[in-house]
Amino acid sequence: MPVHASNRQRGLSLLIVLLLLIAAVFLGVSAAVIALQTEKAARGDRDRQVAFQAAEAAMIDAQRDIDTAGTPSPGARPLPMGRNSAAGFPASDDATICNAASDPVAGGLCQQALPAARPSWLAVDLAASGSGSVSVAYGTYTQQKYPVNSGILPARLPRYIIELMPFVQPGATAQVPSFAYRITAIGFGTDINTQVVLQAFYRKED
Repeated sequence: MPVHASNRQRGLSLLIVLLLLIAAVFLGVSAAVIALQTEKAARGDRDRQVAFQAAEAAMIDAQRDIDTAGTPSPGARPLPMGRNSAAGFPASDDATICNAASDPVAGGLCQQALPAARPSWLAVDLAASGSGSVSVAYGTYTQQKYPVNSGILPARLPRYIIELMPFVQPGATAQVPSFAYRITAIGFGTDINTQVVLQAFYRKED
């Protein structure tokens, strides 16, 4: 039986419609994937910013810790941390590089590692908070508060350690002890696995 031209046209129209429908589905799926990836990237960037701000807050808290040490400020360390004081830090020949965070006076204070050894801030787990941890939580020695674990706030308090660093100004004699401090802080995002580490040198103005 001969096939009429109208039937052939209807068959061709159906094929074209099916091809257009398939193309539309592919475009829709691609748009959805791109939208999901964009949203995921934006969420990750926001979380990193939360962690960055938390690490910055810990840096400021560590500086406040250094400045108030040896003063009658509430919660402050009883031992001063000045330009010429190494009180509270492990001895340079001590096998212990850093004091445990549980130390009520000198928690989180670290001696500068020997030249051939890993730096103290790399030798410890900054994020650890349990038994045997070294880094101290925000506010430990300053009584400052930092909101966490709610909404877009960090999942947990930021933490830091303070390393004692010899500091000799040009023209000054190395016989007179003089120190600066290397602060290493870690901040967390709303996802605890999002972490930012910041570092700065701080020299107290005595």
